[in-house]
Amino acid sequence: MKYKILLPLLVSGLFLYACSKDDTDTTNKPGETILETYYPGSSMEIKELSIRTSEGTITDPAFIQDFINRNVSAEVKDKFIVGASSVPVNGSNQILYFLENSRVNVGGVNMQITGYGDSTMTVTEYTSTPFPSINTYCDSLLSSVPDQNPLLACPAGGCTSYRKSYTLITSGPNYYAPLLTYAVVTKNCVRTASGTPVISVISRDLNSLLTFGDSVLVQYAKLPLVKESK
Repeated sequence: MKYKILLPLLVSGLFLYACSKDDTDTTNKPGETILETYYPGSSMEIKELSIRTSEGTITDPAFIQDFINRNVSAEVKDKFIVGASSVPVNGSNQILYFLENSRVNVGGVNMQITGYGDSTMTVTEYTSTPFPSINTYCDSLLSSVPDQNPLLACPAGGCTSYRKSYTLITSGPNYYAPLLTYAVVTKNCVRTASGTPVISVISRDLNSLLTFGDSVLVQYAKLPLVKESK
């Protein structure tokens, strides 16, 4: 069944390390003071599955399924779930630790809290990553779909490296990991982003970047992170 196929695909793309709760507590817990711990819920919401174009947004399930069948490669088709509002994630524990001095730990990696929005929190890796090759319009459009992307990290261009950032959703005392899966179709290319889902929301500038003939398939899901009871 498609849901059974989806779970390992999602888990493999997350920067939040997945394993059993007991194992993670002993092997990935930071060796310092933990202020709060958040575990994932048992299901995640599919908040949006749509095709963005320069002329508007398409949400018809039949149209989207046909688009997927025609444009998305077989090995990644199952990452897109048509006609579902939620997906179970039983057995997956993505653990988020809040640390002192405005830091978090995810997957055994400490990151810096670098910004807050109205309902978002941005966390950034301390180590740098080589800047990806962005040589064509297709490369640029594909890179521009997530709100956190290399172009945002290097607006002036000419960077050889950058620090990867990720978005977490905040709602009062609650946190969510936004999972973004996407593919781009233009007049000259058909491309699915590698390593999806990424931990980010959809860029608010995406629709304004599209030209005639561009189509961006986006799936946006929210994985709840539940605070550990003391």
